[in-house]
Amino acid sequence: MVGRLRLMHVHAHPDDESSKGAASTAKYVADGVDVHIVTCTGGERGSILNPNMDRPDVLANITEVRRREMERARDILGVRQDWLGFVDSGWPEGDPRPPLPDGCFGLVPVDDGAAPLVRLIRDFRPHVVTTYDENGGYPHPDHVMCHTVTMRAWETAGDDAAFPDLGEPWQPLKLYYHHSFHRERT
Repeated sequence: MVGRLRLMHVHAHPDDESSKGAASTAKYVADGVDVHIVTCTGGERGSILNPNMDRPDVLANITEVRRREMERARDILGVRQDWLGFVDSGWPEGDPRPPLPDGCFGLVPVDDGAAPLVRLIRDFRPHVVTTYDENGGYPHPDHVMCHTVTMRAWETAGDDAAFPDLGEPWQPLKLYYHHSFHRERT
């Protein structure tokens, strides 16, 4: 037996942990699984879907609001959580779509995005990692990059030659994709 099972969810934004698998996460925690949520960005350019929250005071402090929401979700779910610290790319609108903003997560070199995740994988030592499929669940640039970065971290976390200064190698046993985001399936 491997001892207490460990599960790591890798998400693009704060709130993704709540809208993509929160009930399953709560069940795993209730069953004794140690769950770690990794959030790639701060959600700085996120949209507000709840009309009651679409207010100037929320918009002016969106990063802090989303951080507090993430902390509350973490506490409710009973998980640990880390931020990778990248900047939200936003949802580019228009035809053709405009370029992504400089410095955003969607433009980060893959190894730069994977390195902090490799460190977290090696520290936490999850048996299972979850993330989005190659289309990000939907084509948001941060969800697509989250997939790309997670795959790079998955492929290299167990390789002692890759990122040698980021901890003792660890290879998770399984990788799963979130697929519940599609409205037709929910």
